[in-house]
Amino acid sequence: MFSGLNNFLKDILPKRLFYRALLIVAVPVITIQLIITIVFFDSLWIKTNKGMTRTLVNEISAFIQAYESEKNEKQEVTNLFSLFLDLNIEIKKNEELKSQYKERWFSPIDRTLRRELKSRFGKYWPTWRSWCSKSIEKI
Repeated sequence: MFSGLNNFLKDILPKRLFYRALLIVAVPVITIQLIITIVFFDSLWIKTNKGMTRTLVNEISAFIQAYESEKNEKQEVTNLFSLFLDLNIEIKKNEELKSQYKERWFSPIDRTLRRELKSRFGKYWPTWRSWCSKSIEKI
């Protein structure tokens, strides 16, 4: 029943003892190195993503506090954050938000950003117009 598969494996695998021993040692070592590399870079990506997301949420929080402060001029604060932090924010008060928002549930970046925004601000409405221009509207 499996004679065809056995013959195929016998033809592929090495016949000499040295090469068989080399396969016995090399294949597990290479496999373990690949697994460790993938786990390491995945963990590094998650930590970097989380740190950058927290920084973005802190910048948004700093903007909200500076904007709501009575001693600062509103347009000046908006211009400073746009100039130095590349954070282009558009404040819309008492306007109905569009309901055409489609979340990308399988994106780890969006999932981390949603989690951080929800923990800091409660309700929010991110609208990604393009990769260059991002806006987050607070409800």
